[in-house]
Amino acid sequence: MKNLAILMPQRIGDFVLALSVIARKVASNDESITLIVPQHLIPLCTLLSNLPYFPYRRGSRAELLESIAGVKRQDFDVLYLLTQSLSTAWFGLRTGIPVRRGMSGRLVNPFLTEAIVPSREATGDHITKEYASILEVEDAPPEAWPGVTIPPAPDCGTPVVLCPGPGMIPARQWQGFREIIKLLPSYDFVILGDRHDAAVAKYIASHFPHRVRNCAGRTSIETAAAIIAAASVVIADHCGLMHLAGFIGTPVVGIFGSTSELRDRPLGAAVRCATADGSCAPCNKSTCSRRDYICLKSITPEQVIALAGEIVLQPS
Repeated sequence: MKNLAILMPQRIGDFVLALSVIARKVASNDESITLIVPQHLIPLCTLLSNLPYFPYRRGSRAELLESIAGVKRQDFDVLYLLTQSLSTAWFGLRTGIPVRRGMSGRLVNPFLTEAIVPSREATGDHITKEYASILEVEDAPPEAWPGVTIPPAPDCGTPVVLCPGPGMIPARQWQGFREIIKLLPSYDFVILGDRHDAAVAKYIASHFPHRVRNCAGRTSIETAAAIIAAASVVIADHCGLMHLAGFIGTPVVGIFGSTSELRDRPLGAAVRCATADGSCAPCNKSTCSRRDYICLKSITPEQVIALAGEIVLQPS
Protein backbone atom coordinates (compact mmCIF):
# COMPACT_ATOMS: atom_id res chain seq x y z
CA MET A 1 0.00 0.00 0.00
CA LYS A 2 1.39 3.38 -1.02
CA ASN A 3 1.79 6.21 1.44
CA LEU A 4 0.37 9.34 -0.19
CA ALA A 5 0.69 13.00 0.80
CA ILE A 6 -1.37 15.88 -0.57
CA LEU A 7 -0.05 19.43 -0.29
CA MET A 8 -3.22 21.48 0.13
CA PRO A 9 -4.03 24.92 -1.31
CA GLN A 10 -3.52 28.07 0.73
CA ARG A 11 -6.91 29.72 0.13
CA ILE A 12 -10.19 28.67 1.74
CA GLY A 13 -12.10 28.29 -1.52
CA ASP A 14 -9.47 26.16 -3.22
CA PHE A 15 -8.99 24.18 -0.03
CA VAL A 16 -12.61 23.03 0.25
CA LEU A 17 -12.87 22.34 -3.49
CA ALA A 18 -9.80 20.13 -3.16
CA LEU A 19 -11.35 18.32 -0.18
CA SER A 20 -14.32 17.35 -2.34
CA VAL A 21 -12.05 15.64 -4.86
CA ILE A 22 -9.97 14.01 -2.13
CA ALA A 23 -13.16 12.49 -0.72
CA ARG A 24 -13.62 10.64 -4.02
CA LYS A 25 -10.03 9.43 -3.94
CA VAL A 26 -10.46 8.11 -0.40
CA ALA A 27 -13.62 6.27 -1.46
CA SER A 28 -11.99 4.74 -4.54
CA ASN A 29 -8.93 3.06 -2.97
CA ASP A 30 -7.43 1.93 0.32
CA GLU A 31 -4.14 3.81 0.15
CA SER A 32 -2.90 5.80 3.11
CA ILE A 33 -3.54 9.53 2.60
CA THR A 34 -2.18 12.39 4.69
CA LEU A 35 -2.96 16.05 4.06
CA ILE A 36 -0.18 18.63 4.34
CA VAL A 37 -2.17 21.63 5.52
CA PRO A 38 -1.17 25.32 5.75
CA GLN A 39 -1.09 26.32 9.39
CA HIS A 40 -3.93 28.85 9.16
CA LEU A 41 -6.31 26.26 7.65
CA ILE A 42 -5.81 23.50 10.23
CA PRO A 43 -8.96 24.47 12.23
CA LEU A 44 -11.02 24.27 9.03
CA CYS A 45 -9.37 20.98 8.09
CA THR A 46 -10.24 19.35 11.41
CA LEU A 47 -13.82 20.59 11.12
CA LEU A 48 -14.43 19.30 7.59
CA SER A 49 -12.22 16.21 7.27
CA ASN A 50 -11.27 13.16 9.32
CA LEU A 51 -8.09 12.52 7.35
CA PRO A 52 -4.74 12.71 9.15
CA TYR A 53 -2.84 15.91 8.49
CA PHE A 54 0.61 17.34 8.87
CA PRO A 55 0.99 21.10 9.52
CA TYR A 56 2.76 23.13 6.82
CA ARG A 57 4.40 26.02 8.64
CA ARG A 58 6.48 28.58 6.80
CA GLY A 59 6.24 31.75 8.87
CA SER A 60 10.02 31.73 9.28
CA ARG A 61 12.93 29.85 7.77
CA ALA A 62 13.18 27.74 10.92
CA GLU A 63 9.49 26.75 10.66
CA LEU A 64 9.86 25.89 6.99
CA LEU A 65 12.89 23.68 7.60
CA GLU A 66 11.04 22.00 10.47
CA SER A 67 8.10 21.29 8.15
CA ILE A 68 10.41 19.81 5.52
CA ALA A 69 12.13 17.61 8.11
CA GLY A 70 8.81 16.47 9.52
CA VAL A 71 7.48 15.44 6.11
CA LYS A 72 10.71 13.59 5.36
CA ARG A 73 10.19 11.47 8.48
CA GLN A 74 6.78 10.30 7.21
CA ASP A 75 8.38 8.31 4.36
CA PHE A 76 5.76 9.24 1.75
CA ASP A 77 5.85 7.56 -1.66
CA VAL A 78 3.92 10.20 -3.64
CA LEU A 79 3.31 13.92 -3.14
CA TYR A 80 0.37 15.52 -4.94
CA LEU A 81 0.77 19.29 -5.18
CA LEU A 82 -2.55 21.11 -5.42
CA THR A 83 -0.84 24.49 -5.65
CA GLN A 84 1.25 25.80 -8.51
CA SER A 85 3.57 28.21 -6.75
CA LEU A 86 7.33 28.07 -7.00
CA SER A 87 7.68 28.01 -3.20
CA THR A 88 5.52 24.91 -2.76
CA ALA A 89 7.20 23.13 -5.68
CA TRP A 90 10.57 23.83 -4.04
CA PHE A 91 9.16 22.56 -0.74
CA GLY A 92 8.12 19.33 -2.47
CA LEU A 93 11.60 18.84 -3.89
CA ARG A 94 13.24 19.41 -0.51
CA THR A 95 11.05 16.75 1.15
CA GLY A 96 12.75 14.10 -0.98
CA ILE A 97 9.46 12.36 -1.83
CA PRO A 98 10.30 10.33 -4.97
CA VAL A 99 7.13 11.08 -6.96
CA ARG A 100 5.92 14.70 -7.06
CA ARG A 101 2.84 15.28 -9.22
CA GLY A 102 1.30 18.66 -10.03
CA MET A 103 0.08 20.93 -12.81
CA SER A 104 2.62 21.89 -15.42
CA GLY A 105 4.15 25.35 -15.32
CA ARG A 106 7.37 26.81 -16.64
CA LEU A 107 8.74 27.67 -13.20
CA VAL A 108 7.55 24.58 -11.33
CA ASN A 109 8.29 21.83 -13.87
CA PRO A 110 11.95 21.41 -12.83
CA PHE A 111 10.74 20.46 -9.33
CA LEU A 112 8.10 17.92 -10.44
CA THR A 113 8.57 14.34 -11.56
CA GLU A 114 5.10 14.26 -13.15
CA ALA A 115 3.86 17.52 -14.67
CA ILE A 116 0.22 17.39 -15.81
CA VAL A 117 -0.45 19.42 -18.94
CA PRO A 118 -4.05 20.70 -19.12
CA SER A 119 -6.04 19.99 -22.25
CA ARG A 120 -6.83 22.78 -24.68
CA GLU A 121 -10.44 22.71 -23.52
CA ALA A 122 -9.48 23.07 -19.84
CA THR A 123 -10.22 26.81 -19.71
CA GLY A 124 -13.93 25.99 -19.61
CA ASP A 125 -13.62 23.24 -17.01
CA HIS A 126 -14.35 23.51 -13.31
CA ILE A 127 -11.23 23.73 -11.16
CA THR A 128 -12.10 20.42 -9.49
CA LYS A 129 -11.34 18.71 -12.80
CA GLU A 130 -7.78 20.01 -12.52
CA TYR A 131 -7.51 18.62 -9.00
CA ALA A 132 -8.93 15.28 -10.17
CA SER A 133 -6.28 15.00 -12.88
CA ILE A 134 -3.52 15.64 -10.36
CA LEU A 135 -4.95 13.19 -7.83
CA GLU A 136 -5.53 10.46 -10.44
CA VAL A 137 -9.21 10.13 -9.64
CA GLU A 138 -12.31 10.23 -11.81
CA ASP A 139 -13.81 13.67 -12.33
CA ALA A 140 -17.36 14.51 -11.20
CA PRO A 141 -19.52 17.57 -11.91
CA PRO A 142 -19.56 20.10 -9.05
CA GLU A 143 -23.34 19.85 -8.74
CA ALA A 144 -22.98 16.17 -7.75
CA TRP A 145 -21.37 17.06 -4.41
CA PRO A 146 -23.74 15.94 -1.60
CA GLY A 147 -22.47 18.30 1.08
CA VAL A 148 -20.87 17.66 4.48
CA THR A 149 -22.96 18.15 7.62
CA ILE A 150 -21.46 20.19 10.43
CA PRO A 151 -23.16 21.45 13.61
CA PRO A 152 -24.99 24.75 12.95
CA ALA A 153 -24.51 27.76 15.18
CA PRO A 154 -27.11 27.41 17.96
CA ASP A 155 -27.82 31.09 18.58
CA CYS A 156 -28.44 32.72 15.22
CA GLY A 157 -31.66 31.21 13.86
CA THR A 158 -31.76 30.67 10.09
CA PRO A 159 -30.55 33.96 8.67
CA VAL A 160 -29.69 35.00 5.16
CA VAL A 161 -25.89 35.20 5.14
CA LEU A 162 -24.21 37.86 3.01
CA CYS A 163 -20.53 37.64 2.05
CA PRO A 164 -19.41 40.91 0.40
CA GLY A 165 -15.81 39.89 -0.22
CA PRO A 166 -13.03 39.45 -1.15
CA GLY A 167 -12.04 42.85 0.17
CA MET A 168 -8.76 43.11 -1.72
CA ILE A 169 -10.16 42.31 -5.19
CA PRO A 170 -12.39 45.15 -6.42
CA ALA A 171 -13.48 43.27 -9.56
CA ARG A 172 -15.29 40.76 -7.34
CA GLN A 173 -17.01 43.27 -5.06
CA TRP A 174 -20.66 43.62 -5.99
CA GLN A 175 -22.38 46.72 -4.64
CA GLY A 176 -25.95 45.44 -4.34
CA PHE A 177 -26.02 43.94 -0.84
CA ARG A 178 -27.72 46.94 0.79
CA GLU A 179 -30.52 46.78 -1.74
CA ILE A 180 -30.94 43.04 -1.06
CA ILE A 181 -31.66 43.82 2.58
CA LYS A 182 -34.14 46.57 1.62
CA LEU A 183 -36.01 44.26 -0.73
CA LEU A 184 -36.33 41.49 1.87
CA PRO A 185 -37.74 43.31 4.91
CA SER A 186 -38.95 40.21 6.76
CA TYR A 187 -35.58 38.45 6.81
CA ASP A 188 -32.72 38.68 9.29
CA PHE A 189 -29.19 38.86 7.94
CA VAL A 190 -25.67 38.03 9.05
CA ILE A 191 -22.65 39.47 7.24
CA LEU A 192 -19.52 37.32 7.16
CA GLY A 193 -16.02 38.03 5.90
CA ASP A 194 -12.46 38.58 7.02
CA ARG A 195 -10.76 41.74 8.23
CA HIS A 196 -10.40 43.01 4.65
CA ASP A 197 -14.21 42.98 4.32
CA ALA A 198 -14.85 44.70 7.65
CA ALA A 199 -15.21 48.27 6.33
CA VAL A 200 -17.80 47.48 3.64
CA ALA A 201 -19.64 45.15 6.04
CA LYS A 202 -19.84 47.92 8.64
CA TYR A 203 -21.21 50.31 6.03
CA ILE A 204 -23.92 47.85 4.96
CA ALA A 205 -24.91 46.89 8.51
CA SER A 206 -25.07 50.48 9.80
CA HIS A 207 -28.20 51.14 7.74
CA PHE A 208 -30.10 48.19 9.26
CA PRO A 209 -29.04 47.93 12.92
CA HIS A 210 -32.03 45.82 13.99
CA ARG A 211 -31.94 43.23 11.19
CA VAL A 212 -28.27 42.79 10.37
CA ARG A 213 -25.64 41.16 12.54
CA ASN A 214 -22.19 42.16 11.32
CA CYS A 215 -19.64 39.41 12.00
CA ALA A 216 -17.11 40.32 9.30
CA GLY A 217 -13.61 40.20 10.73
CA ARG A 218 -14.97 39.17 14.13
CA THR A 219 -15.27 35.38 13.93
CA SER A 220 -13.02 32.40 13.48
CA ILE A 221 -13.41 30.35 10.33
CA GLU A 222 -15.01 27.57 12.40
CA THR A 223 -17.65 29.97 13.74
CA ALA A 224 -18.28 31.34 10.26
CA ALA A 225 -18.79 27.78 9.01
CA ALA A 226 -21.30 27.09 11.79
CA ILE A 227 -23.26 30.25 10.93
CA ILE A 228 -23.28 29.23 7.26
CA ALA A 229 -24.53 25.78 8.26
CA ALA A 230 -27.47 27.43 10.04
CA ALA A 231 -28.31 29.81 7.19
CA SER A 232 -31.35 29.55 4.96
CA VAL A 233 -29.24 30.76 2.03
CA VAL A 234 -25.86 32.39 1.42
CA ILE A 235 -25.52 35.25 -1.07
CA ALA A 236 -21.86 35.79 -1.78
CA ASP A 237 -19.36 37.40 -4.05
CA HIS A 238 -16.85 34.95 -5.52
CA CYS A 239 -14.84 34.29 -2.35
CA GLY A 240 -13.77 31.50 -0.05
CA LEU A 241 -16.94 31.61 2.05
CA MET A 242 -19.02 31.08 -1.09
CA HIS A 243 -17.17 27.82 -1.66
CA LEU A 244 -17.42 26.89 2.01
CA ALA A 245 -21.22 27.25 1.80
CA GLY A 246 -21.34 24.94 -1.21
CA PHE A 247 -19.12 22.38 0.50
CA ILE A 248 -21.33 22.33 3.59
CA GLY A 249 -24.46 22.06 1.47
CA THR A 250 -26.14 25.36 2.34
CA PRO A 251 -28.05 26.87 -0.62
CA VAL A 252 -25.89 29.56 -2.19
CA VAL A 253 -26.09 32.26 -4.84
CA GLY A 254 -22.64 33.12 -6.16
CA ILE A 255 -22.08 36.50 -7.80
CA PHE A 256 -19.56 36.47 -10.63
CA GLY A 257 -18.21 39.63 -12.22
CA SER A 258 -14.69 39.30 -13.55
CA THR A 259 -14.49 35.54 -13.00
CA SER A 260 -16.19 32.57 -14.63
CA GLU A 261 -18.88 30.46 -13.01
CA LEU A 262 -17.88 27.62 -15.33
CA ARG A 263 -14.54 27.29 -13.56
CA ASP A 264 -15.45 28.51 -10.10
CA ARG A 265 -19.13 27.75 -9.32
CA PRO A 266 -19.82 26.52 -5.79
CA LEU A 267 -20.29 22.82 -5.13
CA GLY A 268 -23.71 21.23 -4.80
CA ALA A 269 -27.09 21.21 -6.49
CA ALA A 270 -28.69 24.03 -4.45
CA VAL A 271 -26.59 26.62 -6.28
CA ARG A 272 -27.36 29.51 -8.57
CA CYS A 273 -24.89 31.87 -10.22
CA ALA A 274 -25.52 35.52 -11.01
CA THR A 275 -23.33 36.28 -14.00
CA ALA A 276 -22.28 39.41 -15.78
CA ASP A 277 -23.51 40.76 -19.08
CA GLY A 278 -20.85 42.28 -21.27
CA SER A 279 -18.27 41.19 -23.77
CA CYS A 280 -15.35 41.87 -21.40
CA ALA A 281 -16.37 39.28 -18.79
CA PRO A 282 -14.83 37.10 -17.58
CA CYS A 283 -11.47 38.87 -17.67
CA ASN A 284 -10.13 37.26 -14.45
CA LYS A 285 -8.54 40.54 -13.42
CA SER A 286 -8.44 41.98 -9.91
CA THR A 287 -9.30 45.49 -11.08
CA CYS A 288 -11.23 46.79 -14.07
CA SER A 289 -9.07 48.01 -16.95
CA ARG A 290 -12.10 50.00 -18.17
CA ARG A 291 -12.56 51.45 -14.67
CA ASP A 292 -16.34 51.15 -14.84
CA TYR A 293 -16.84 47.60 -13.45
CA ILE A 294 -19.70 47.13 -15.88
CA CYS A 295 -19.64 43.37 -15.25
CA LEU A 296 -20.69 43.84 -11.63
CA LYS A 297 -23.08 46.72 -12.37
CA SER A 298 -24.96 44.54 -14.87
CA ILE A 299 -26.05 42.21 -12.04
CA THR A 300 -29.14 43.60 -10.29
CA PRO A 301 -30.42 42.91 -6.77
CA GLU A 302 -33.72 41.75 -8.27
CA GLN A 303 -31.85 39.20 -10.38
CA VAL A 304 -30.00 37.88 -7.33
CA ILE A 305 -33.19 37.64 -5.26
CA ALA A 306 -34.93 35.79 -8.08
CA LEU A 307 -32.10 33.27 -8.17
CA ALA A 308 -32.26 32.85 -4.39
CA GLY A 309 -36.01 32.31 -4.74
CA GLU A 310 -35.37 29.36 -7.04
CA ILE A 311 -33.63 27.52 -4.22
CA VAL A 312 -35.16 28.91 -1.03
CA LEU A 313 -36.22 32.57 -0.59
CA GLN A 314 -39.62 34.09 -1.25
CA PRO A 315 -39.65 37.93 -1.19
CA SER A 316 -42.20 39.47 1.17
